[in-house]
Amino acid sequence: MKKYLNVPFSPQVPLYFCDYQRRAMVFAAKTAGLNVLRLMNDSAAIALAYGIYKQDLPAEKEKARLVVFVDIGDNDTQVSAVGFNKGKLEVKKSLADPQLGGRHFGERICNFFKVEFMKKYNIDVDSRARAAMRLQTECEKLKKTMSANTTSIPLNIECFMNDIDVSGRMGREQFEELSHDLFERLRHLLQELLHNATFTIEDIDSVEIVGGSTRIPKCKTIIEEVLHKTCSTTLNADDSTARGCALQCAILSPAFKVRDFAINDVVQSGIKLVWYNPDGSVGGDMEVFNKGHVFPFSKMLTFYRKENLILEASYSNPIPHTQTVIGRFEVGPIKPAEDGSSTKVKVKVKVDIHSLFTVESAHTVTKIQVPVEEEKKEEKKDGKKAEKKEGENMETE
Repeated sequence: MKKYLNVPFSPQVPLYFCDYQRRAMVFAAKTAGLNVLRLMNDSAAIALAYGIYKQDLPAEKEKARLVVFVDIGDNDTQVSAVGFNKGKLEVKKSLADPQLGGRHFGERICNFFKVEFMKKYNIDVDSRARAAMRLQTECEKLKKTMSANTTSIPLNIECFMNDIDVSGRMGREQFEELSHDLFERLRHLLQELLHNATFTIEDIDSVEIVGGSTRIPKCKTIIEEVLHKTCSTTLNADDSTARGCALQCAILSPAFKVRDFAINDVVQSGIKLVWYNPDGSVGGDMEVFNKGHVFPFSKMLTFYRKENLILEASYSNPIPHTQTVIGRFEVGPIKPAEDGSSTKVKVKVKVDIHSLFTVESAHTVTKIQVPVEEEKKEEKKDGKKAEKKEGENMETE
């Protein structure tokens, strides 16, 4: 096992993961003996897997090629707009819906048959965990079959519960009616990507779809209707994220020779700082990183204090997590200046390559007056006069 310790590793996480979840992922990897080079957002990993093999990307100073990636996985949906130039990619905007995925489409089919079996056979599927799992498996098969067929598909399970054989049917139109609100969520997510963006729908060059649930015909139809582009399947729908992480790991690791490809990703929520007075009241607040800010990035903040500085970092925009506070930081010891005035404090905050916020360093700035001797001043004046005379002589010559 020793040969696997400290192995370079670039895991991927959904882009909506908050600071706590990202730190937990990094900690788990380090506990397992892995060397985390970069914690990658799914959207950035997919974009890297797409762009690194492209030989016809525009030059660095030319207009970037804009590609929209739509990833509908089993648990969530993530959409992102990425600009590509030779040797780099820049995420323009990215959004996610953690309540829209293949699992949620499958639940609609399961719930339909649970109600139908109760009416036809007087069977409560939820009362038996094994029966519920069997139904879920069969509904998943049915969902995949409906994606390739327009006719009504039968569902048959032998000895389902109490030695009763059950059967039912469902067609694609019926499935789309049951999942109407889910499809509308996808439409709204795509429209939100275009809203208040730095690009227009005419700027989009192509649309790439990945994820197993993009095989649902209605999903493709909605994507093409909103983005006005034919869906492209250049990437493997199932392993493009893992491939992108492997490429990023090879780029950052000194053990492999892979051509460099820079990644400029963006934070999904703004981060604000609140500082407190000695009595515990709020002294002020500031948004240090707004939503969509590029990371990794650092900023130097200036405070004037007579006592220790207590900072609290939190998300300034809604996130799909109950814990919005990132952490509290205390900077000290800080004492008043000699004349009793406030001390100037420089604090460096940073969002690192893992999209983790931290207070990286802090220091105080003190002004010191240094007396200058009169003799040295006179010597400098005499020296300037001599140089001037020499210059005048040269000009005369």
